[in-house]
Amino acid sequence: MAFSGEKSKASIIFDNVTHHYPGNRKRGKTEAIAEFSLEIQEGSFVCLLGPSGCGKSTLLNMAAGFEHPSSGRILVGDKEVTGPGPDRGVVFQEANLLPWRKVIDNITLGPDFAGKPRAQTLAAAMHFIALTGLTGFEHHAPYELSGGMRQRVALARAWITEPSILLMDEPFGALDAQTRLSMQELLVSIWMQTRATVLFVTHDVDEAIFLADRIIIMTPRPGRIRQDITVPFPRPRDYEDLIIHPEYAALKRSTLYAVRHAEYES
Repeated sequence: MAFSGEKSKASIIFDNVTHHYPGNRKRGKTEAIAEFSLEIQEGSFVCLLGPSGCGKSTLLNMAAGFEHPSSGRILVGDKEVTGPGPDRGVVFQEANLLPWRKVIDNITLGPDFAGKPRAQTLAAAMHFIALTGLTGFEHHAPYELSGGMRQRVALARAWITEPSILLMDEPFGALDAQTRLSMQELLVSIWMQTRATVLFVTHDVDEAIFLADRIIIMTPRPGRIRQDITVPFPRPRDYEDLIIHPEYAALKRSTLYAVRHAEYES
């Protein structure tokens, strides 16, 4: 892939990234990602879509700085990723809240560890509590919350540091259908206010079409790009209107086909 060279407008660049996991005496190394190149523009919402085991989460973990490429490089802005940083917020499928901290204290975890002034941090926390619909639950323990509410706390915790990039690994995968849609709408609402760059891993075609500006369909392991789809529907999107749009069924069908027949094409 040839990059445009306009690095100031690109939020994330995967530059010819390959990643493999070491083997042992019984098996050789496992190649998870092979020669993966992708340029994600600042402020865009991009979904990684593909079969299980294709390397979606590995790409996300490398962008977060939790793992490192075996070859190639990842740039955030104009800086190579060498480890985690406050410019990147991460949300996983599990909320991973600290059970001994109340809702507001889970949300302020990052600023607290960074030594930010408590009054400033609490004001920011209350802002995101209001945005995520958690008003009135500030002093509840995580066990007192539903799964959807715990994910709202995780979203607020990720956003309170004002990251320029939000990395999300199937954050709504464990939720029921109604709660999942509610969380998708909430995510888009906050994203349209903050305009952070979002890289979102999913295996759900409907979720990808509803959320994304672009859908990157990946091949089975080792992960490469099978197809790069621009979602044509304007924002804001209403799910009920979207699914009856005359272009929706055709896009869903072609996307499903690409995922189900995702052999690598050289």
